[in-house]
Amino acid sequence: MAKGKLLIRDRIFYSTATLGKEISNGMINTYFMLFLTCFMGLNGIIVGFAMCAVRLATVAFDPVMATIVNNTKSKLGKYRPWMLIGALINTVILVLTFFPLGADVHIAWKYVFYLFMYALWSVSYTVVDVPMMAMVPSMADSTAERESISSLSRLVGGFGGFIIGSGGSVLIGLLSGGQSNPNNYMIVGIVGASILVLTVVLMVAFTKERYDLPCEQIRLKEVFSMFGKNDQARAFSISNLLFTVGANVALLQLVYLFIYQPYLDFGKTYIVFNVVACTGQGLAMIFYSLITKKLSRQKVYGLTYIFAMIGFVLMFGMFFVVDVFDNIWVNVILIAVAGSLLMIANGMNQISSMVMVTDIVDYGEYKLGVRSDSAIMTLQTILTKVSAAVSTLILGIAVAVSGVPSINLMTNEFSGEVTTNMLIILRSFMFLLPLPLMPIGLIIYKKKYRLNGDFYNEVKLTIEQRRKEVSTEGEQLAEAAADEADSINE
Repeated sequence: MAKGKLLIRDRIFYSTATLGKEISNGMINTYFMLFLTCFMGLNGIIVGFAMCAVRLATVAFDPVMATIVNNTKSKLGKYRPWMLIGALINTVILVLTFFPLGADVHIAWKYVFYLFMYALWSVSYTVVDVPMMAMVPSMADSTAERESISSLSRLVGGFGGFIIGSGGSVLIGLLSGGQSNPNNYMIVGIVGASILVLTVVLMVAFTKERYDLPCEQIRLKEVFSMFGKNDQARAFSISNLLFTVGANVALLQLVYLFIYQPYLDFGKTYIVFNVVACTGQGLAMIFYSLITKKLSRQKVYGLTYIFAMIGFVLMFGMFFVVDVFDNIWVNVILIAVAGSLLMIANGMNQISSMVMVTDIVDYGEYKLGVRSDSAIMTLQTILTKVSAAVSTLILGIAVAVSGVPSINLMTNEFSGEVTTNMLIILRSFMFLLPLPLMPIGLIIYKKKYRLNGDFYNEVKLTIEQRRKEVSTEGEQLAEAAADEADSINE
C-alpha cells in the first residue's frame, strides 16, 4: 500500500547517501593499488590476483546479507538499520586500510594486513550497499518514480567518485609532502569516511519506506533457488556483467595511462580529464528521464553498449593521434572528449540497470509467487564486485605483460624506460581486450530480456491483482473472526 507521493526530500537524502557510499568505493578503486605498490612496496601482480580472489570470496556474503535484510523487522524498517551499522563499520575500516605501515614491518605482514583490511572493507561495504539498493522498490513503485530516484542517485553517486578521484588528488597535493607522503592518503580516507557517515545518518533520519510490499521471510538456500528460477535475472546478469567488466577494465586503468604517457602530466592533467569526461556523463544522467520519454528505456540501454564500443575505439586511437601535438592541454581535452562517450555509456547503463533490477524483483513475485527485494536487488552489488575483481586482475596482468617500470611517487621517477611498445600493450588491454564483450552482451540482452512494454505491464497488473485478492481474503478472515467473537460474547 502506498504511503504518499515520492517526495523531493526522499530523492535528495537517498542520493546523498549514495554519494557517501561511492566515495568509499572510489577511494579503494582509485588509490588502493597505487598506495600498496608505490608506498608499501607490494608486487602489483600478487596484489592484483589477491584482490581479485578476496573480492570474489566476499561476494558470497551478498546473498547472506540479502537474507538478513529481508528478514529484519525494526522501528526503522528493514533497510535503514543495516545502512547505519555498515556505514559506521566501513568508515573505520576505510581509514585503517590506508594506514601506512613502516619500513621495519616485514613485507609478508604487509600483505596479510592490507589484504585482510581489504576483505573487511568489502564485507562492511556490502552491509551498506545491499540494503541501500534493496530499498528502492519500497520507495518507488512506478517506472517513472524508479527512473526518477535512480537517475538522481546514480548522478550524485557518480559525483562522489569524481570528488574522491579529482578532489582527493587535489587535497593530497595540498597537504604536507603532497603525492609523495603516504599519510596524505589516509587523511583523504578520513575525509571520505566522514562524508559517508554524515550522508547515511541524514538518510536514516529523513527517508522512510513508502510501500508495504509483501516480502516473505526466506532462508539462505532459497535465495540461490530464486536466482536459478528467475530467467530474467539470469539474462540481465550475464549481459550486464559483460558491460561492467568491459567498462571497468578501461576506467580503472586510465590513471595508469596518465602516469606512464610521456606527454601527459598526471598531477596536472588527470583532474582536467575527470572534469570534462564526468561533465558529459553528468549531463546525460541529468537528462535521462527526458531521454527515455523520446526513446524507450530498452533502446537507451542497448545504446549504452554501442556508445561504449565507440568510446573504446576512439580512446585507443586518440592516444596515437595526440602524439603529434605539442600542447599538453590540447592532448588532455581530446582524450577527455573521447572518454566522455565511455563515461556517458557507463552512467546511462547504471541508471537503466538499477531500474531493470527493480523490475526483475516484480517479475520474481509474478513468476514464483514470492517477493524478496533484498535477494534480487543484491544482483547489482554482486555484478559490481565481480566486475571490479575481474578488472583488477586484468589490470595486474596488463601491467605485467606490458613490462612498464614501477614509479616511485616519492621522487616521480621510473625504475626504467617507458617504451612505445609498452604503452601500446597497456592501451590494448584497456580498450581492445574489452571491446568484444559489448556486442556479446548486447545480443544476450536483445534475445533474452523481456521485461519491457506489454509484457512488463502484464507482470505489474498480475501482481497487483494478486495483492488485492490476498488483502481481500485477509479482510474477510478478520471479519469472520470478529463475527465469531461477537457471537461467543452474546
